[in-house]
Formats: sequence, C-alpha cells, structure tokens
Amino acid sequence: MRLRHLHLPSRAPSLYPPYSLASRVQEHLRRQQLDFKDSASSASSASSASSSHHDKTQQPPPPPPPPLAAPPPTLLSFTPLPTYTLGRRQTSPLTAQETARLQAPLYHYPSPSTTTTTSPNTTPPLPVSILHSPRGGLATYHGPGQTVLWPVLDLHSRHHKHFKVRCYSRLLEDTTIATLASQFGLAAFTTADPGVWVRSQRQAGHEEEEAKIAALGVHLRRHVSALGTAINLSMPGAEVVDERRNPWARFVACGLEGRTVTSVAGEVAGGDAGVGMDERGLAEKWAAELAARIGVEGVEDVGVEEVVRLLERLVDGEEVGRGEREYVDQICQLETL
Repeated sequence: MRLRHLHLPSRAPSLYPPYSLASRVQEHLRRQQLDFKDSASSASSASSASSSHHDKTQQPPPPPPPPLAAPPPTLLSFTPLPTYTLGRRQTSPLTAQETARLQAPLYHYPSPSTTTTTSPNTTPPLPVSILHSPRGGLATYHGPGQTVLWPVLDLHSRHHKHFKVRCYSRLLEDTTIATLASQFGLAAFTTADPGVWVRSQRQAGHEEEEAKIAALGVHLRRHVSALGTAINLSMPGAEVVDERRNPWARFVACGLEGRTVTSVAGEVAGGDAGVGMDERGLAEKWAAELAARIGVEGVEDVGVEEVVRLLERLVDGEEVGRGEREYVDQICQLETL
C-alpha cells in the first residue's frame, strides 16, 4: 500500500482553495476511513452471530456482506486563501474591532523581500476568512506562501506502522524537521511550545532568536487523524510591520506573546530565489518523507483530473459556500484549457 497524495491546485496571484473546501475534502477522506472501520467491526460481529446461529440450527448461515476495501493513508496538501482559524482554547468571542482587523484585505507577495518595497496597489487584495477549528490552541493563520499538510490515516491500521497520540504528533514534527534539513539545510527543532522552530537572524541588527517556521495541530476521531502541519515557505516576518502585507502582524500567533514567526525564504541564502521550489514541490518532498516514516511503499500522486472530479462531487449541494463553487469552477476551466 502507498501513501496517496492529493493536492488542491492553486494559481497565484489570487486563485487559492478556500480553507472550508479543504476541510470538506478532509472530512470526505476521514469518512472513508471511519466507514471502513465500521464495516470491519460489523463483519466481525456478523461472523460471530452467524457462527452462534449455525451451532443452534445446523443451517448454513447467510453469507456476510463483502467487506469494504481498506482505504490507503492519504495526504491532503494545499495553500488556501487567507484564513485565521480559532482553536478550542479560543473561548472568548472576538470583538468587532478584532474581527475587522483580521478580515481587512491582505496583499500577498511572492517573497519577503518584495513586501518591503512593492506598493499594495500592484497585486490584487485577497479576502480573509475567520473560522473555528477542532484543534487545540488559540488563533493561527494559513494562506499564500504556506504549504498546509493534512495526513488522513488510521493510527491503528494494519497496513502501516501504529502510532499513539503523542507519537503521531512527534511523527509530524520529525517529518517536517527532516524535510527542512534535507531540502533547505535548515536545522529545525521542537520546543516546549507547539510547532517546529529555527534559530533566526532574520531581523537585521537583532540577536539570534527562536522563530516558528511550521505550525502543528492534530484532531483524532477513533484514531483517524485530521489536520496536521503548515510550513511557512515564503511569508513576511516580524520585519514587515504593515498589516496590509503581513498577516502575522494582526494578532499574537497561537497566543505566544514575544515569539516570532519566520519562513524558509526568510532563513535561506538568497531569500525566495534560494528556496528553489513552490508550495506543491515542498508538499511532494514532505509526502515522501512521511511515507518512509510510516512504512508504506512510497507515494502515489492523485492526478489533477481525479482531484477535479472529487471537488465537483463535493460542491454539488445546497450548503456549499459561494467561494467554494467559484474556486472549483475556475480550476475546472483552467484544467480544460
């Protein structure tokens, strides 16, 4: 069995999947895992009941229903429209002023260096969403310049290594640390705070300090995973104070006062030019690292045609947001050109 890698397409400067649509895809994948667990449990119960019935009646039991095929572990990767997510510890509602500040249009640039010199009028403003998330913690941000990586797998599946909850969180951290080291030569590490960190000298004239380069959040339902990690590939850091350009300047990330955020482009020589890959390329490297660590036979990339067909099915309903439909329509048009 291989790790399937499903990537939601995006096209800079303004076509990115809504975070809500990625959540819908993730729930579809997790539902497949949970349905399989239910079918396996039902088949076991039916077999026991049939054996007991046969012992009493000496009549051959009815054949059990065919079991569902075990779904493979799947990695969902994407780069969403700007989105602030509020974790379960965010118990106090945002004030009207806080909401307006977070939802102000955001201007994204391809590298941290250009954010300090380019006028906001040269790129289209992106809409910003605020959503609640089932993960722990407080508020965090996801958006362009970031690779979001959500593995959907059963921690107790017989088709790969088993993981306890803390071991699974460590798996995500170790996969991220190994990918950053092998691809960019960055020496990342973990701390008492969640996520993956590096020692950053990004701000000129400042001493080296710990800065978060990847966020981590996990949600489990009957040992089937959701959410995961998000790596900052090319995003502004604390040196950019303009809130129109820097989403991190609008709030305290994860409620960690005095802690800063950085990105790969902000830490490697040459900035964005030194990164050498886009968000999807980073996702492919991370997928290969994850597959090796969970003990499966490599990675199977899901073709864009299959991705588009899945998205079309998932937005074929009345409760789908307008932004989700518009994104799928635009992706369909691009893929048919």
